[in-house]
Amino acid sequence: MISWVTLKRPSRLVILNLIALISYLLVSWASGSARHVFSEVFSRPDSVEYRAVADWIYGARASADASAWRPFLYPVLLGLAQRVGGLLGIWFLNVALWLIALNVAYAATYRFVKSNWAAAVVFVLLATNISLILLTFEGLTEITVVALLTVWVYGLSHLTRRPSASQVAWALIPVSLLVVVKPEFEFLLAVMVVVLLVGIVRGPARGLSMLVLALCLIPIAIQLAINIHFNGYFGISNIGEKAIRGYFLSRLDVAIGQSIDVDAARLKLVDISNFEAARLVLNHFGDAVAVFASTLFENLVAGSNFLIHGHTLLARVIVATNVSYFVLLLASIPIVVVAVWRARDGRLALLCVALLNIYVSGGLTFSQGDRITIVALPLLLVTGALALKEWKRGIEPAPTPSTASPAPGSVAV
Repeated sequence: MISWVTLKRPSRLVILNLIALISYLLVSWASGSARHVFSEVFSRPDSVEYRAVADWIYGARASADASAWRPFLYPVLLGLAQRVGGLLGIWFLNVALWLIALNVAYAATYRFVKSNWAAAVVFVLLATNISLILLTFEGLTEITVVALLTVWVYGLSHLTRRPSASQVAWALIPVSLLVVVKPEFEFLLAVMVVVLLVGIVRGPARGLSMLVLALCLIPIAIQLAINIHFNGYFGISNIGEKAIRGYFLSRLDVAIGQSIDVDAARLKLVDISNFEAARLVLNHFGDAVAVFASTLFENLVAGSNFLIHGHTLLARVIVATNVSYFVLLLASIPIVVVAVWRARDGRLALLCVALLNIYVSGGLTFSQGDRITIVALPLLLVTGALALKEWKRGIEPAPTPSTASPAPGSVAV
């Protein structure tokens, strides 16, 4: 009998990808998505906006108001896929990105924990996640985000305290691209730039690394130029302001009894200034925290909004899966804290920052199902695997000098 441990990596990946494809076919058929590929892609208002921006970029329409809040990269990919292969091309793009995410997550997990079993578990958990599979049938950003996040995690696994130019590129390019797909990652980008600048200053090849860092920010510069020239403001996107006023503040206004429902609150708050918005939150800080926490919990344990026929069994499995991951998240917090403290591994801390970035966004919007927070799944799994490894290392007896050996892998930042 052939052992999993004795199999070579290409053989393992072939087996895992076969499992992924079988999972994909079963879920897509059972959910009905496979029979509605052409009707689902642009069935959501957000996907219609991305298509409008894509048509504008490719010259099929004169203007697109949504370009003020939908950054350029995903519409570029969406429009290119549609022009090459039609609606089927968009679906193929999503499936390709999904497969890339699975395989890169495997490679990243292995680099972090040096365990083929752990890497395989992460791969299978991602490959069998029903919500992610359903999202491949939509003209939305989530699958692109998941793919870019796994590439970033892989780049992070190479990062050292004094990063080389190539390490800077691996760690920063995916985050820069993430921002021009989903602007909520501006915070992660700012943290990464600061961390890399500190490392570059302490490293030997400062000039080249600084140049690479600047080049990595070209996508950001392009988006800023687009908004300055076409939309009349300096910024990546104004989607954050729309989400905060239209969702978080509106729900807060209802919670404190100032509006009868969210729709009424939206009409009331749409034009308030940033100062007035901040004052509303500070004056009702306890209620604001409660609204944020309840909204985040709602998103973390929600079902998917993309089950076409409301398949009861799949819906229950999705909710049960998300509840399980919520429990895993709570249980992993003390392990991660101990692991960060013991290992002093900056890469683990950066993974936590990325998770925090997504979960903060998850507390600001609602009625999206699990779409907002499910993109954190590869981060949660890799972070949990790395934290568990460091925690176990901390409780194991220290090796004797004759048997001690340097820990494999990259030096932590």
